[in-house]
Amino acid sequence: MRRDLLEVLTVGLPFCGFKILAGLSLGGAGRLLVGLGVLDAGINLINLAGLLAARTRPMAACTLALATYPFRGTGASPQKWLDLGNSLDVLLSFALVAAMIGFGRLGAMPAEQLALWNACVILNVLGAGLARFGASVRDLARD
Repeated sequence: MRRDLLEVLTVGLPFCGFKILAGLSLGGAGRLLVGLGVLDAGINLINLAGLLAARTRPMAACTLALATYPFRGTGASPQKWLDLGNSLDVLLSFALVAAMIGFGRLGAMPAEQLALWNACVILNVLGAGLARFGASVRDLARD
């Protein structure tokens, strides 16, 4: 359960922030990103509540993972389809971060949005480090 909580707090919610804030920086053209980020935020808050109340996630991690449900009976295992949706979400989120940095869009953000963006980056980077460290400690404990 700890790993799932860490994932929601350091991956799921920051990725929502990246989508919403990148979408806001694009104005009207970013409405789809804002909508996707809001949907994902709802999913992550439901999963957070489920983890705290019942120690389990009630649903997939993001909208793109949920969108793979219709394809799950088409040969590949359901888990592989879920992984595809999750990996597309990671790719999208990291591409947004790269684009925002590469196109110099962070400097155009209002101070409050930039502070939220920075919090999302910090949580995401620390979460990746903690996850990697935890996996190494678990591997050592098995030997």
